[in-house]
Amino acid sequence: MEEERKRKREKAEQENETEKRKTTAAVWPDGAAGGGAATVVVNEGLPDVLGTVPEFDPDKEVAYTDLQLFTDNFSEEKRIGRTQFGILYRGKIPRGWRGNDEKDVTVKLWETKSLLPSGDPYHVMLEYLLDRMKDEIRFMSLPFLKSHQIVGKVEGYCFDVNNLGVVYDVKPLDTIYRIMSDNDKFGWRKRVKVALGLARLLKLCHGNTPQYIVRNLSAAHVIVDKDFNPILVDFAMIRGGGIGDNRLPLSLDIPLASYGYFDDDIILCGHWIEKTDVYTFGVVLLELIMNYTSLGLKRAIKTKYKTKHNFTLAQFACGAYGKELGKPPDGEMTDKLVHAYLQRDPDYDSDDGSKLTMLALRCVRPEAFLRPTMQEVIEWYNKCLDALNNVERLYQGKDAADIIQSKVLQLLNGK
Repeated sequence: MEEERKRKREKAEQENETEKRKTTAAVWPDGAAGGGAATVVVNEGLPDVLGTVPEFDPDKEVAYTDLQLFTDNFSEEKRIGRTQFGILYRGKIPRGWRGNDEKDVTVKLWETKSLLPSGDPYHVMLEYLLDRMKDEIRFMSLPFLKSHQIVGKVEGYCFDVNNLGVVYDVKPLDTIYRIMSDNDKFGWRKRVKVALGLARLLKLCHGNTPQYIVRNLSAAHVIVDKDFNPILVDFAMIRGGGIGDNRLPLSLDIPLASYGYFDDDIILCGHWIEKTDVYTFGVVLLELIMNYTSLGLKRAIKTKYKTKHNFTLAQFACGAYGKELGKPPDGEMTDKLVHAYLQRDPDYDSDDGSKLTMLALRCVRPEAFLRPTMQEVIEWYNKCLDALNNVERLYQGKDAADIIQSKVLQLLNGK
């Protein structure tokens, strides 16, 4: 009797899955290269987003009204900035809520209606976003990430229809996208620290078994705390270990990456590879060096030169270096891409600037096979000795010699 019930249940589940999984032909829209727009694999069935999602901890589920409480009803004063699929807010869990003490958090409200292309069923987009959100939560909750502060910890999540949201246990100072131009607050040493932290995270993901690929790293997705420790809070496009889908997506027009971060080599490969993350890391490193965000440079070029051509930051940087980009790195290197304000920073070292510039240019090479791995990126970072010798000023209250030795050993061991 029990076996018969089990067979019936399995048959019903298979029929339900067959009914839900229907896809259409792949279509690449014009301007996918650089713009990062493409299409998405989705299910046509409307997901049940009401109530508890089985594989998630019900104790961490929060209501939409809780998200409103944490963010003063999503006030503009609490708004940090926009991500690929949502908006980040500063939040505060009040004392006594579910018996907890007061806590500063970051809240991400996933956008739904504003992302829906005209003419497409709303439930199709909703299911796609729900899948991305669930993938993000699954990944950020994996055991191998628990000891790494570079990944935001999930405090709670909201599965209300039309109001998807995640609460992170992160007290934000700002995103590096917004703080980029604040040179007095965001100096050379802190930028080196942020880039090194991101490099270590990507190396960890790529070197893990199974391997994980972030796919949508950008300056808008990286929060820094008061000590300028980088914390990545967006893994909506994560893939690996049974999480996410590595195929080129189908059906809906959805941005695959923020402007300036899209790796054209994806079109040639037909899928994402770890060198895609290397490319986006290179773009972030260029932003930190040049003191420009990708979108900020686009606007500056259009304003100054009155051109309709959309140069990406990587294209601009490669053009500035000219033929040097195709030469071996042992040739003459300069730090001319480093912003003049940063070069005047007392902690700036021109040799470090030159080495990090060449590293960034290597990462954004158009041919993926010519880019370094993240392990090689870390090894290249080790060559920037003056940057590492400044580590003691990044960690107050610890013995400088012990810190430097510890950090060098960690980097050499790939941690």
